[in-house]
Amino acid sequence: MNLTAIIVVSYLVGSIPTAYLLVRWKSGIDIRTAGSGNVGAFNTFDVTKSKRIGIIVGLLDAMKGFVVAAALGWLFKMEFEYQAVGVIASIVGHNYPVWLRFKGGRGLATGAGALFAVGLTYTIVWCIVWASTYSFKKDILLGNLAAIVSTPILLLFMPSAWIESLLLVNCSTTMFRAFAFVLSAILLLSHADAIGELRTKWKERNE
Repeated sequence: MNLTAIIVVSYLVGSIPTAYLLVRWKSGIDIRTAGSGNVGAFNTFDVTKSKRIGIIVGLLDAMKGFVVAAALGWLFKMEFEYQAVGVIASIVGHNYPVWLRFKGGRGLATGAGALFAVGLTYTIVWCIVWASTYSFKKDILLGNLAAIVSTPILLLFMPSAWIESLLLVNCSTTMFRAFAFVLSAILLLSHADAIGELRTKWKERNE
């Protein structure tokens, strides 16, 4: 499997619009025009008021990333560099699906699912930062942003042995740290609207 095929197939897997399809099927609503307009698990719950549907969407979105990472790493025995490209492509597919005119989700569930086949260090650090931020600020989006920005930086200072102990792939800690920065950059880009919301709130508080 060459690099182009990896990117295209991984993108198409990631672009399956699970939230859009399930919400449309269950309620007839176009999730892109309801709630926050985000095509993801949290907005699915917000729009449908159903925890079950929200959880199903979250799990299916996570499976997209997991399937790509596991297939490349475990089935095709690809080197981590190719696996990482596939993971990023699947997240881009989720965030910017061609089927929905490139309006998708934020990629958190898809990224988390992929990391279950790569290594859990990023996920663990992300969750700790998110929980710490949310406990003080009670703001989900602020927690997301704090965790996205902080995680790759914290990984730089984390002992290599800690990272290696949770890796499920054959790669150096330097390579995994580089992957973490790229992953966070993609996730941060998908949170552009959240950054705008937080900026507006900050201005209102200081006027």
